[in-house]
Amino acid sequence: MDAVDVHFHVVPPEFYEAVRRGMFRDSVEIERRGGVERMVYHAPAGVVLEPDAEIDARCSDARLMLQGLDRRGLDAAAVGPSPGQFYYWADPDLADQIARVINDGIAVLAKAHPDRMFGIGTLPMQDGARAVRELERAVTRLNLRGFEICTHINGRDLDDPAFAPVFAAAARHDVPIFLHPQNWGDMRRLRDYHLWNLVGFPAETALAATRLIAGGVFERHPDLKIILAHGGGYFPYQIGRLDHGYKVRAELHDRLPKPPSAYLAGIYCDTLTHNTAALRFLVERLGDDHVVIGTDYPFDMGDESPIETVRACRLGAEREARVLGGNLLRLLRVA
Repeated sequence: MDAVDVHFHVVPPEFYEAVRRGMFRDSVEIERRGGVERMVYHAPAGVVLEPDAEIDARCSDARLMLQGLDRRGLDAAAVGPSPGQFYYWADPDLADQIARVINDGIAVLAKAHPDRMFGIGTLPMQDGARAVRELERAVTRLNLRGFEICTHINGRDLDDPAFAPVFAAAARHDVPIFLHPQNWGDMRRLRDYHLWNLVGFPAETALAATRLIAGGVFERHPDLKIILAHGGGYFPYQIGRLDHGYKVRAELHDRLPKPPSAYLAGIYCDTLTHNTAALRFLVERLGDDHVVIGTDYPFDMGDESPIETVRACRLGAEREARVLGGNLLRLLRVA
């Protein structure tokens, strides 16, 4: 197994079937308009959701997923939820039920295609105790290999003490957390030109990664492994600035025993930079043992030729092999 993707979005058909039966109607329903099915979310006022809720068969049809892997030259993928299906704004009990249905469905996919799909689950992060219970269930009973969460939980940053038990459980079970951004709050300056994605997502990722370091999450959980989407956003480029801030600002050096760059052992990034020079820098900055393939299947901001993307960096055979699949297989405890 040579090439494995960490950034492969799925929505298991079992979840759509449950929504159609009205199981989660307080939070989400499916509506058909103009011959197209769309998700209709009943989120509280002020919750920012991605604008296009059309159901995409490529996320739920296993045959299309396998075709997507083949077309990209991938041997396998860690299949995980689309960020539109986090439901952190829902009632905690309902969100717990949603997470269970999604995780059960992802486990079915992984079991049906064990050589091509590894399950990455979701968690009801608005309730730390429920999230830990679901993490334990999904790891021990469903054999899921990691979890995908947002860069914030309803606008609360990930260094909030409420989320500490989740990170402790992930470290204890040696399962990586894949951080996928979703915007929050006042979006007026990002509304035009698709900037909510083009600029908002990289900024969200940089903020989340920095807060995990500055808030002491990696200091308290040294075995925690975090994978950042979209090439790490703006975070890898600004590590030097963070270290300089540590030298001159008490807000950092009075809280942390080590500079920010000392915590990079727990941070991995996917390859989705859309630029060879940027990817080469990422590999040099984090190390060829801390970068993994990311395609963002099936969305238009993804990478249709991830293997060629890595090979364009001319890393050499051993380093290239680690980035293409070796690193992720190790993180998922497959190799």
